[in-house]
Amino acid sequence: METILQEWENFALTLNPLRNSGKRKLRDHAQQMLSAICTDLDTYQGERAGIEKSKGNAPVVEGDTAAEIHASDRMNSGFAVEELLAEYRAMRASVLRLWQRQTGDVNQLEVDDMLRFNEAVDQSLTEALVRFSSLLRDSQNVFMAILGHDVRNPLGAIHMGAQMLMGDAAMPANHQAVARRILDSTNRVNELVGDLLDFSTSHLGGGIPIKPAPYDLAPQCELVIGEMRTFHPQCTITLEMAGDLNVVWDRARINQALSNLLGNAVQHGAQGEPVWLTVHGNDDDILMTVQNMGVVMEPASMRTLFDPAKRFAMRPAAERNQAGTDNLGLGLYITREIVSAHGGRIQLSSSAAEGTTFTLVLPRVSSEPGE
Repeated sequence: METILQEWENFALTLNPLRNSGKRKLRDHAQQMLSAICTDLDTYQGERAGIEKSKGNAPVVEGDTAAEIHASDRMNSGFAVEELLAEYRAMRASVLRLWQRQTGDVNQLEVDDMLRFNEAVDQSLTEALVRFSSLLRDSQNVFMAILGHDVRNPLGAIHMGAQMLMGDAAMPANHQAVARRILDSTNRVNELVGDLLDFSTSHLGGGIPIKPAPYDLAPQCELVIGEMRTFHPQCTITLEMAGDLNVVWDRARINQALSNLLGNAVQHGAQGEPVWLTVHGNDDDILMTVQNMGVVMEPASMRTLFDPAKRFAMRPAAERNQAGTDNLGLGLYITREIVSAHGGRIQLSSSAAEGTTFTLVLPRVSSEPGE
């Protein structure tokens, strides 16, 4: 054990975050992780258990594992995920090298032990990566939430100043036009900040909060359609409603979801083709569809449509590095979270004959989480 730990310590010293650390910090939970691996090697494992473990279905243990605690400590030390991986890679190479030096020619039993050792290391690495990735996502979402919140104050001051300028009757017409553009821009930025806050809040657990209350959906659909026609006068947007549309939903959130879907349909629909919003009230649920004609979506694109991070990662490198190719693409993700918070589901289909259709099915009565 001490020989392996010393090699672990020597390698840890080469990693930038630990260059001036003491022995305890360098070794961290290495001994506990190696002990867990030894325990795994000494435990009988049938063929089925080995297959399940290779799929990531290892036995569940109570509390945090040594690998999970190690990942948390390395995150707090400023490690990047590549440095965490490097520690495991070095440990594996060190043990296998020492093992080979000691055993020389190996028999089948030793080969089996070596396979079990690699399985155990992979399991420990998986536990560490899952914990590290979770902590990293949480820290990023907290950062975005704080950033979005802090931006609201100066943005509000700009918005108020633009309104005051527009209210000055003595101001020249060209200055009034500039004030109007400032006001419109701040409204747009405010929407983006709201999307950013929703995105980060939903990732921190609990999803997007809703406050359901009874209301008639029909006038709200007409309101959203009216706003979209104002914003996009070049596009024909039609509305069809049928059945009982009295619901218990979060009015503002549902309006936001419909606005996101309609805006997406206008943006990606074929020029000159209409966009349709159809709403139908059934006995226990409400069915809503947003449909537009245009380019048929590829299955790979459809699978990542509601995940802005994956959708961004799938773009060609040149497009990812080109500023202004698209917005953050949070609207569809937030729409899905709103629908999910109401206990509903959203589906997507795309074909040359029927265009692209988003279908929302929500229970007529939604309750706040926990009720």
